[in-house]
Amino acid sequence: MTDKNALIIGIRNTESLCTSIAAEVKKAGYTLYATYQDEDTREHVERVAEDLGIRRLFKYDARKDEDLDAFVAAFKAEGVKLDALVHGISYSTASGAKLNLPLVQVEWGEFTDAIRVGAFSLVEVSGRLLDVFREDASILAVSLRWGRVAVPNFNVVCAAKAALESMVRGLAQSLGKARKMKVNGISPGFVPTYSLAKVGNTLELLEKARDASPLKTNVRKEDVASLSVSLLENNSISGMVYTIDCGVEIMER
Repeated sequence: MTDKNALIIGIRNTESLCTSIAAEVKKAGYTLYATYQDEDTREHVERVAEDLGIRRLFKYDARKDEDLDAFVAAFKAEGVKLDALVHGISYSTASGAKLNLPLVQVEWGEFTDAIRVGAFSLVEVSGRLLDVFREDASILAVSLRWGRVAVPNFNVVCAAKAALESMVRGLAQSLGKARKMKVNGISPGFVPTYSLAKVGNTLELLEKARDASPLKTNVRKEDVASLSVSLLENNSISGMVYTIDCGVEIMER
């Protein structure tokens, strides 16, 4: 049996949603590779790597071409073939991100940073790794409900997530035709992460989401991770973005 390899982009610490996804991908039999954003996050990601047995970590700030050049070259030099890519980075966690601004005060440079980090990086990474992917590989992008609603002082992040979901559909078409690759996305409801803490009081946000849910519960990271692996391994699904929010989306608000 051919070994399966997965690259996880978006682990920040042990509480990251991508950490839960990586753990589930590991259980599914994949050898894991992962990235860290910068030296401030490296120690936390190394702790996750030790816990999950991640084979190798690569530095990757989506705004720096040299970081992408380096880990693409490493994969090619080592002859690693990827079966799966999980893209879970967001401008809300980028170093130096200018958040909490009314949208009319967001400048062009900040907007392009948000789009590059939160959306176009999916296209950049997928394109540069095209020769590294196996023909029937899968890509999964982690979006947020923010891409479909207005969030005060976070609308530049919302714009990036909306763009990300559009790119999922575009990549599904082009990579499916060229390489039989599948590209999908997930849109989780609120889960306790570093990103959520930047929106407001985490406990209050989770309580509001729980009250709005017909299930009267919050989204579990384990369930997001389980759905992620199902999408990565399903050969009949592509170009879709799946909401997983305990039913909040269907409720009138």
